Amino acid sequence: MVTGAAGGIGSAIVRSLAAQGATVHGLDRDLDGQMQLAAELEPHGCFVPHEVDFSDSAAADRVTAAMIGALAGRCDILVNNAGVSRVRDFAETDDELLDYLFTANFRGAFRLTRALLPALKASGSAAVVNIASELALVGQAGYTAYCATKGAVLAWSRALAVELAGRGIRVNAVCPGPIDTPMLNAEFAFAAQPLEARLEEIALVPLGRLGAPSDIAAVVAFLASDAAKFVTGAAWSVDGGKTAR
Repeated sequence: MVTGAAGGIGSAIVRSLAAQGATVHGLDRDLDGQMQLAAELEPHGCFVPHEVDFSDSAAADRVTAAMIGALAGRCDILVNNAGVSRVRDFAETDDELLDYLFTANFRGAFRLTRALLPALKASGSAAVVNIASELALVGQAGYTAYCATKGAVLAWSRALAVELAGRGIRVNAVCPGPIDTPMLNAEFAFAAQPLEARLEEIALVPLGRLGAPSDIAAVVAFLASDAAKFVTGAAWSVDGGKTAR
């Protein structure tokens, strides 16, 4: 199962897992985007889209209940990728925005994983991969609320890995740096000089480029595979060296 399946990173993760033979259930509020992805992958018959908005907890619970039935009680891989960002000065970050970001970026993943716990246990060797962010590791002006939510994802991932280690479930976090996606481009568009903002961001990356969604998908696929069977509780920075400075 992959949340945020229609987004730039999410769709890349779906493609990567499907290419390795997984039947992937997608969860995203963008049903049209998921349907396009399903059409692309149709020859393989391996992607099943579901419409859900994780900022609406009641609706998410209803979809989750239906999903458990669709999975026939077993889930081998869960990728909590869904998330949103907002650029806002701290003094202007009201409770409504804070609650929205925590619900979309953290509570949704927490609640979904909790609901799927019996299905993950039934796998016998399940892998949970949570998409955090470089901003779970470092701070950035204008992102105080977003940093808080992604920091919560990372801390929760580590605690969950310890708690579930004896139940055949591995939990890891991936911390993407600047990835060339519509969400990042929307953040650039918020700047007074979008092109300058993009170039300034690239200048902060030692490898000299923005990441591609496939860069994240490859690491997720590894962490979900048996090749990573002794890896749990880890935070994987996939940022071109940005946070190593």
